[in-house]
Amino acid sequence: MKFTKILTKIGLVLLVILTVVLAARAVLNWTEGRKLTRALAELKAKGVPLTAGDLASPCSDEDNAARLWKAAVNLLAVEEQDKEVLGRAFMDLVASKPMEPSHRSALAGVIAKNQKALELLHEMADKPCFLYRDPGTPLIEAIPPPEMVKMILATRLIGFDALLEAEKGEVPSAAERIRSGLGFASKVAQEGTMITQLIAVADTRMLAGFLEAICRGRKVDDEILLRLIADLEPGPWRERLAQTIKGERVVFIEAAKKAASGTRMENAYLFGEPSRLNDIRAWLVRPFLKTDMRRTLPKLFDLEAQALLPYYESRGSLRAQDQQIETLPWYAFVSKLILGNFEAAFLKEAQLEATLLAARTGLACKLFKNRTGAYPEALDALVPGILNEVPIDPFTGKPFVYRREGEGFIVYSLGSNEKDDGGRSTYMITQLVMDKDDDWAWKELW
Repeated sequence: MKFTKILTKIGLVLLVILTVVLAARAVLNWTEGRKLTRALAELKAKGVPLTAGDLASPCSDEDNAARLWKAAVNLLAVEEQDKEVLGRAFMDLVASKPMEPSHRSALAGVIAKNQKALELLHEMADKPCFLYRDPGTPLIEAIPPPEMVKMILATRLIGFDALLEAEKGEVPSAAERIRSGLGFASKVAQEGTMITQLIAVADTRMLAGFLEAICRGRKVDDEILLRLIADLEPGPWRERLAQTIKGERVVFIEAAKKAASGTRMENAYLFGEPSRLNDIRAWLVRPFLKTDMRRTLPKLFDLEAQALLPYYESRGSLRAQDQQIETLPWYAFVSKLILGNFEAAFLKEAQLEATLLAARTGLACKLFKNRTGAYPEALDALVPGILNEVPIDPFTGKPFVYRREGEGFIVYSLGSNEKDDGGRSTYMITQLVMDKDDDWAWKELW
């Protein structure tokens, strides 16, 4: 009898505890839900995009470059052996090695069977907008990953097509192909997600490398140089990064709502597999997800403002936020996923800016030689006749390194380690700050 009474008391205590927990959870869910609803309503009243539909600008079928991309991707014919040749030839290119004859013939064959797709890609550059998804489709359902890989392959095809054209002496035609490729890459960045931004950044850097190989040691007319210098202006890429952060804010809202919706499928989104236990876990954590969503939104506005600054000005804040991510509470599932991407994205944008500035400066030096008969002794000589200002390294805030080398010159950014590695570059970044060899350079031999 005494044992029964003890069990009854324990049961009553547990019941009281459970009741308190459930009541506290209900109150917290209600109060956090109201706070979040109020916060989102205030943002909407200010005109802040909260859905994919809010973010999408009008883009008719006739103006939509994505329509051409969808047609081009269906025409792309790149077999596994073609991918291997494209990869090896590209790594030789960035290492400044001469193209192997076997690669040249293989590339010509790949380009020949993809001419129709290449024509569509070049046509994309003249279209004013790019919207792959339907305007109301969630951003997390944007361009599928397999097509991202195909975008990189398509850009390599554009680059090698232009390079082979230059080797035949058709430099103006080669330059125009690179220009349309740059237009294609910048259009893709309009989709508004981080993954499309990173693909567009990678493609643009790739094309800058092809452009250097096309122009190095070759005569390029003033008119072409001026057009290329204008095309390589890095300023719009900061704006594109800021626009991407707006898109990621929408993705964050979509993902957080998805995680907090309470359906079994969305509970699996949080915990990995559908089950009764995970349904209970998701139900308990839902109020905290609302708290996390409300507290993280202001951080995304801060990142949007940081995107418009030079990297050397935003780097400290980015690194501080990266450290803060490690201290986020256990329930901040979606915040950790979204915020963890940004420092690398900012770094890659700075890397692109350094590449574009080096390319613009290299082309400006070629233009200076066309006009005066010699390369400048210092970059100041390019201002204001060709450039508006001496290029500033996005990693250091100081002017680019420039020096004459024999009959040519080299101009470069110091890169993320802020050390002068003599203009050497690995091309690939494998970590946020590399110890050596990450200068972003443009070199002219004569």
